[in-house]
Amino acid sequence: MKRRTFIASGAVLASGAWSAMPLAFAQNKPEQAKVSIAVGGKNLFYYLPLTIAECRNYFKDEGLEVEIADFAGGAKALQAAVGGGADVVSGAFEHTLLLQAKNQYFREFVLQGRAPQIVLAVSKKSMPNYKSVADLKGRKIGVTAPGSSTSIMASFVLAQTGLKATDVSFIGVGAGAGAIAALQSGQIDAIANLDPVMTKLDRAGDIRIVSDTRTFADTRTVFGGNMPAGCLYAS
Repeated sequence: MKRRTFIASGAVLASGAWSAMPLAFAQNKPEQAKVSIAVGGKNLFYYLPLTIAECRNYFKDEGLEVEIADFAGGAKALQAAVGGGADVVSGAFEHTLLLQAKNQYFREFVLQGRAPQIVLAVSKKSMPNYKSVADLKGRKIGVTAPGSSTSIMASFVLAQTGLKATDVSFIGVGAGAGAIAALQSGQIDAIANLDPVMTKLDRAGDIRIVSDTRTFADTRTVFGGNMPAGCLYAS
């Protein structure tokens, strides 16, 4: 599907980490009326523009019949698109870069967020004596799914202290109640996830935040500059 024929409308959120740029609508009738969108963890605030667009019938207003398939993480949603099971992915911008390195060309065409919004934290129960990121060596880190943006962000933070991704174990815990239960039950020692999961754990006093990309300043600390986040991308 040509990307210009599918113009989705995310919500225009004027503050926080979400983009405030208005989205243009196609003036012509779409070549493809039925569109499938794969998303990894639709309940996350990261995908709020997609949910609002669906709930407010923005897709229907453009003559589109959109089917949204929810997966455990962004990597799973990506696999659906690469395998031909979805036309579009609502996911992390960095996947488009990783795909190009593999000669698979996907392009972002709607920006839904201007900061990754991923938080890395350790369990106060499993790691009460935590002092630095180096203490994560040999530990289990819960991510939405291995290979997803949450594991990519955690790997960046580890690399800044000389640790490799292979120095830890990334465990897929999803993006909802399962992720919370995994940390609270001690199945994982740390977690890289998004809101509302991280805010719930923080308010419950279960975690100590290690790195946070919900603000532009913290994002630059982790990635060395600005980093686009949630977007719609397609082949």
